[in-house]
Amino acid sequence: MARELRTKTVRHDGGVHGTVGIVGAVDRPTATPEPASATAFEGAATVLEEADVGVFVLDDEFDVAWINETTEHYFGVDRDAVVGRDKRRLIEETIAGRLADADAFVDTVFATYGDNTFAERFECHVTPGPDREARWLEHRSRPIESGPYAGGRVELYYDVTDRHERTAQLQRLHDAVQEWIGGDSREAVAAAASRHIQEILDLEVNGVFLYDPATEELRPAGWSSTAETLFGELPTFEAGDAIAWRVFEAGEPALIDDVTADPDVYNSETPIRTELCLPIGDHGVVLVGSPERDAFDESDRSLANVVASSLEATFDRIHHERQLERERTQTERLLQMAPIGISVENAAGETVLTNRRIQTRFGPETEAALGETELIERWDVFDASGEPLEPEDGPSARVRRTGEPVFDTELVVESTAGDRGWISVNAVPVFGPDGSLERVISSAEDVTAFKEQQRRLERRKSELETELSEVFGRVSDAFYAVDEEFRFTHVNERAEELLGYSSDELVGEVLWEVFPGGKRSDLYERYHQAMETQESLSWERYSRTLDIWMEIRAYPSPTGLSVYFRDVTERRKYEHKLEESNERLEQFAYAASHDLQEPLRMVTSYLRLIERRYDDVLDEDGREFIEFAVDGADRMREMIDGLLAYSRVETRGDEFEPVDLAQTLAAVRRDLELQIEESNAEITVESLPRVQGDRSQLRQVFQNLLTNAIEYSGNDRPRITVTAERVDDPTAIDRRTALAARGEDAWVVSVSDDGIGIDPDDHERIFEVFQRLHGHDDHDGTGIGLALCQRIVERHGGEIQVDSKPGEGATFSVTLPAAST
Repeated sequence: MARELRTKTVRHDGGVHGTVGIVGAVDRPTATPEPASATAFEGAATVLEEADVGVFVLDDEFDVAWINETTEHYFGVDRDAVVGRDKRRLIEETIAGRLADADAFVDTVFATYGDNTFAERFECHVTPGPDREARWLEHRSRPIESGPYAGGRVELYYDVTDRHERTAQLQRLHDAVQEWIGGDSREAVAAAASRHIQEILDLEVNGVFLYDPATEELRPAGWSSTAETLFGELPTFEAGDAIAWRVFEAGEPALIDDVTADPDVYNSETPIRTELCLPIGDHGVVLVGSPERDAFDESDRSLANVVASSLEATFDRIHHERQLERERTQTERLLQMAPIGISVENAAGETVLTNRRIQTRFGPETEAALGETELIERWDVFDASGEPLEPEDGPSARVRRTGEPVFDTELVVESTAGDRGWISVNAVPVFGPDGSLERVISSAEDVTAFKEQQRRLERRKSELETELSEVFGRVSDAFYAVDEEFRFTHVNERAEELLGYSSDELVGEVLWEVFPGGKRSDLYERYHQAMETQESLSWERYSRTLDIWMEIRAYPSPTGLSVYFRDVTERRKYEHKLEESNERLEQFAYAASHDLQEPLRMVTSYLRLIERRYDDVLDEDGREFIEFAVDGADRMREMIDGLLAYSRVETRGDEFEPVDLAQTLAAVRRDLELQIEESNAEITVESLPRVQGDRSQLRQVFQNLLTNAIEYSGNDRPRITVTAERVDDPTAIDRRTALAARGEDAWVVSVSDDGIGIDPDDHERIFEVFQRLHGHDDHDGTGIGLALCQRIVERHGGEIQVDSKPGEGATFSVTLPAAST
């Protein structure tokens, strides 16, 4: 009988799974075979026989037309005994008995025979037997639509045992992870994880090493029984030690096929060959090893990664829970220790958390802690106007109703003893992720003492206002006060006289509206400056409105400005006359000193002429008398020169400019070079500033001071120090006067020596003109040098003072304005 082979590609779910060949009889002579069909049959049969998929081919009567060797192996059947049999009977008599889920298998497969129009897919479990292994198979079948077996069906069976075992393994691992999550410490979780790695993943040699930040070490926290048998005590890895530390620092897993060849191997004689090291975030590493090389496949690595990731998540949770527990404990302690009442309520107004601070102050000690709403319900609480407060009108209730915070609500609480106290309540909302209100947090502070003090202050304020009105009425200076909006609040009688308005007309009115011209004058700028800087100001100005000169002193405060002013017109006229008189006196002194120069020069010249011409007839007394006369004339000339310089300080001085005192002192030292060398003086000059002044006059000041320091050094070597100190706080040192008091930056430059010193009773006298403390035989000088220094310094707006005692040296301090920037 002639036969033919017909082949068809097997497709399922869009994929190609093999080729099915069908052999059938044909009505034609055997002498005319088709070699191509025979070749196709042999090729298809070879493919199907070698495939890992079991194949049943059924004809249109659902008899078995063909099976492959894999099917025999899967179900433990013989091909010869199966082919040609009805598939239904084959299932009932043989296959069903070899399945764990026979009824479901029978129902599902028979349904495809009853309605052979659809594809089917399901899993079945083959039980073990002498002629087969236990395995899970996936059944896939569909109808044959063409060919000699059209109307029949092809059934494919895929071995999915590994997938099932992997799924079961993952399920066990999932259950293990749930156990870890319930752990209360990293160490307990590490020990459980190591045991599960051995039991579930069959990774016999493993250990979990946790990072200890205190010692910066990776310490063993869990290890398998096999690892303990193999190594005994597991090592602790210090920073930089071994592969474990490398993986921990890098945060990347490492698979080493031959650990003994790795440069970071901890022990080159280790019995371990393959090592898998996985990081656990910031918590440590998992080490898995095997004595065999290339011991771990992709499945092992994948499951180990799952373990490491799960451990990291578990350790993070433990760390987070411990942190939350610490924070919760701290919050509880802070809540109980807080000096104010704190209440937390939920969206329904129920108390979630509270302390007893307000109750301790106003309620019985034995009563349970109450939240804000509960307290208003049970206690007598009133609003600021004295009306009883209902719970639905309390601060927390208002927040729940509006979603807006409530601040500084003052309530009156009546204590159980009948006493009343004040509390100030703040309440704020807390919203959830969806924007809904979750909590209301309120705080209550006992402000009873503050309210009582406020009432006392209000009474005292009223009393003071009455007293101040009486005091201001008696102040000789004119006085008025304005608030921060420049409204008059007080006006005394003298101010009424000068301003031309009564107190009733001014109080409550704005200064600039009553006196609009003041807004265009310096008053507006100076008053605002005083308010902005909160620094007092003092100045004199001419008021065209009042036609007087006024001295004004403005004292700011956060609530307003107090202004004292007086009519100084007469004083200004007197000062003008005095200035004119002083100018005439200076002119006279200059003229007198200038005119006296010529007679003195003539006296000196003739005395020197007598000395030269009659030297041979003069005895020692005569020559001495002439020297006395010449010396007296020279000193007279020096005094006249000094007086001339003294009179010119104001009229002949240069304009002020920035002066570098370091350069000035250097020039003075060059001028005194001979005197310094002769006296062997030691002069130390520290860092000196730039000041605003007359360069030549300041040079004269410091030349006089250094000359005096050298002259009055006594018998010892002169030691002189020049220092400077910045003055920007007028209260820092009492003596740092006018410049700092006017709010100007200043420098105090001091010249100190260790000479003979000055009696404190003479401190003022030495600055008077022609005053000397020593005779000419002891020390040279005219007695005008320090007076000249004082006048120069006063021209600069500063002052000069001395600090000295006999035998303890002297320090002369000069206050000078800082250089303007």
